[in-house]
Amino acid sequence: MRVVVLGGGLAGMVAARALAQRGVEVELLERSARLGGKAGSDARDGRLVEHGYHVFPRWYPNVRRLVSEIGTELIDFDRYHYLSRGQFPRVVTVRGPSDLGAIWHNVRRGILPWYHTVLFFGFTLDMISRPLSDKRLLDRVSQIGLMRQAWYVTDEVAELNQENLLKASAIPAYDMSAMTAKKIGGFWLKEASPFLSVLPGDLQTTFIAPLEAKVREAGVRVRFGAEVARLDVDGGRVRSVTLTDGEVVTADAFVLAVPFEVARRFVDGPVFALDPSLGNMHQLEAQPMASLHVRLKKKLEGIPREHVFFHGGDYGLSFIDVAPLWERAPGDPPTELSFIASNYAPLKSLSTEDATKALLDEVRAYLPFADEDVHDVVLNSNVEVPLFINTIGAWPNRPEARTKIPNLYVAGDHAKNEVDLACMEGAVSASLAAARALLEDASLPELPGPESPRTWPRPLLVAGRVAMAPMLAVCTVVARIAGALRSERPTT
Repeated sequence: MRVVVLGGGLAGMVAARALAQRGVEVELLERSARLGGKAGSDARDGRLVEHGYHVFPRWYPNVRRLVSEIGTELIDFDRYHYLSRGQFPRVVTVRGPSDLGAIWHNVRRGILPWYHTVLFFGFTLDMISRPLSDKRLLDRVSQIGLMRQAWYVTDEVAELNQENLLKASAIPAYDMSAMTAKKIGGFWLKEASPFLSVLPGDLQTTFIAPLEAKVREAGVRVRFGAEVARLDVDGGRVRSVTLTDGEVVTADAFVLAVPFEVARRFVDGPVFALDPSLGNMHQLEAQPMASLHVRLKKKLEGIPREHVFFHGGDYGLSFIDVAPLWERAPGDPPTELSFIASNYAPLKSLSTEDATKALLDEVRAYLPFADEDVHDVVLNSNVEVPLFINTIGAWPNRPEARTKIPNLYVAGDHAKNEVDLACMEGAVSASLAAARALLEDASLPELPGPESPRTWPRPLLVAGRVAMAPMLAVCTVVARIAGALRSERPTT
């Protein structure tokens, strides 16, 4: 059997390898000059510059197994930090909720007063303990809408939730599906140690290149510069794909592992006639999550080892200093700050120079360095490669791994999968599901399904929610009293 996989990003690589390992002849078509897609790095000015830093939470079972298979050892963190404007080097440390000690630390020393922190945790428990039968409802309610239904939620809690969601997923809480937020919150609460992990080097060197070697080792034929123009259908099936140079590539089955904004271009009249649901991909949305790489000539003392979120700000900035974590070459600058701008939308129409200046102006409001300290700055706006975002009502518009066209399958984090979030785990989970469906339909050696992230049993979560109710009532009263006292203070 011959299969063509369209797209050499993480999803395409994983699907191609899984199929080839089970005896399938696989050809992987990638339009660019490298594999990895949004999970890779590009050469610029003599060095590799990442699409953006990536994290690997404990609840990434399929990705972490893949990382182990390629022989890369992750660096684990159990905390992250908030930095307020003008407060460097003083940060507020948040620990992953792995035990009562960590939770108590967050209550006592969180970014909000203790009573707001308790209310924040109470809402999280309330949200993730909701039954799966609420799925249809939750997909049509925003995360902030669900939060505002809770009688105990304060403005401060809602604002912090909005900030956290924006930095984590490039989507405002008023747009994010409550179903997605519920699932991710449940995964993170169960798998909180390590809270997240990072690679010991850039994505291309420590992840994509070793994975590419495994893909080729499995027998996959990789073709670069192969951009697909259309799917050719005949007799109710996809018979071939036509490349932009006119070449026709035939196969018995096809895996569509390109981003949804590319995949939906292929849903022309003949394809739509065979599976109208694929047209729903036009309902899906994406936003760029830009990266800014700032290298300094001097070591900026006081930067934590773990990730730092700028509290407040306009562009949803967070960063990690990769210099102490990555293998360094002689002469490399001693500080290398890798930023993510989760709210890049306001800057999309600016030139690279103007957008870089706007981001750097905000960075300097939080971190003390002068122009003469800067070794170099590189901005990846990623406007041309945006991320899928889990908006309200997105779920029914997302494609299944197995389409209504008998030999066409869909992989990628926009496809329906157990994780339900645009992330590496979603991409890998969906690609394994697509490969499994294809093998089943072809009566070939079975592929185990993707491993689902674990969650706490719902009865235990409900019991915790009930037990917290009196405490939430007390904290609500305290929060209202504190708010009233603040409003009565004279202004100067």
